[in-house]
Amino acid sequence: MTLKRSRCKIKFIIMGCVTPSVQGVADKTLDAKAQVDKLQKMLMSYATKNKDDFFKEIETNLKDANIADAIQKGYNMDIKTEYSSEFSLDKIASVVTSALNTLAAVSDPTSPNPTTSPEAIASYTDLVNSVAEAAKSKSTSSSSMSFSMNRLCPGMYAFLYATSVSIKDDKLFGTEAVTSTAIFYRFMQSADDIKNDAKFGETVIDAKNFLAMKTLQAGLTDQLASGKIDITEWMTKDQAYSAAIVRIEARLKADGDTTDKVNKLASTSTVPVLKSMALSLTDNNQIVTNAIKKLSEMGGKYKAVIEESEARLISKYY
Repeated sequence: MTLKRSRCKIKFIIMGCVTPSVQGVADKTLDAKAQVDKLQKMLMSYATKNKDDFFKEIETNLKDANIADAIQKGYNMDIKTEYSSEFSLDKIASVVTSALNTLAAVSDPTSPNPTTSPEAIASYTDLVNSVAEAAKSKSTSSSSMSFSMNRLCPGMYAFLYATSVSIKDDKLFGTEAVTSTAIFYRFMQSADDIKNDAKFGETVIDAKNFLAMKTLQAGLTDQLASGKIDITEWMTKDQAYSAAIVRIEARLKADGDTTDKVNKLASTSTVPVLKSMALSLTDNNQIVTNAIKKLSEMGGKYKAVIEESEARLISKYY
C-alpha cells in the first residue's frame, strides 16, 4: 500500500461525499472503510493551514486587481472521495447551487444579481469540478493543489482552492487509486469593482491577449521546425504577431502595468482566451528551445529564425 499526502488542513467537521463505486467497496470490509476515513481525516487535519494559504492567495489576487474593499459574503469547504478515473458531479453541484442560492438570499434585493441564473450556476459548478479535477489529476506528485479566481458578475468574485490525497491498495480497491479532494470556496463582494468595471475588464483582456499572442508565436516556431509551415509563412505571421504584441504592450504600459502584474491578471481572470493559453511561460521557453535545436540541423536558411528565437530566449521574451 502506498499513500500520497498533499499540503492541506481543516479544523471543522465536514460531511464529505463518497461516490457509490468507492462506497460500495468501503461497505464490504472494515479495512476499506478505514482507508477511506483515513484519507478524509488527513485532509481535515491539514485544513487550517490550507484555509490560511487560500485566504492569502485571495488577498494577493485582489490586490493585483486593485480591489481594496472586498468583504466576505460566504465561505465553506467540502470533500469528495472517488476513484482517480471518476469525475463525479451531482453532489458537488448541489453544494455549489445551495451556496449560490444562499448568497442570493442575503444580497441587496435592489442590486442586479446574475450569479444565481441557471447559466451562472451551471458555469460555476463546472468550474468547481474542473478545479477539483485539476488537483486530482496531479496524482504523480506528492502534493496537489489548484486555485482559481472567478468573476461571477460586476462586484462579485468567487475563489476556489482544491487539494488532494490518494491511496492505492490493490487488495482493497483493485489496481486504481482512490482520491479524496478538499474543495474550498469563498465569495467576496466589492463596490469598487463595480465602479472600475470597464477599466479592469480592458486591462485583463489585454493582459490575456498579450500572453496568448506570445504563446502563438512560440507555437509558430515549433510549426516551422516540424515542417508544418515554410519559412515564408513563418516570417509573415511572426511579423504580424510581433506587431500585435507591441500594440498590446503599449496599452498595458500606458495603464502602468508591469510584466508581473500582466502575468497575474492573465492567470487569475476568467475572461475567455485561446486554448493555447493553457501553456505556461515555461512551456513556451521549452517549445522554442526544442524548435531551435531542430532548426539548427535543417540547414543555413533558418539562420535568421534561429538568431531571432535565441535573442528572445535570452531577453526572457516568453
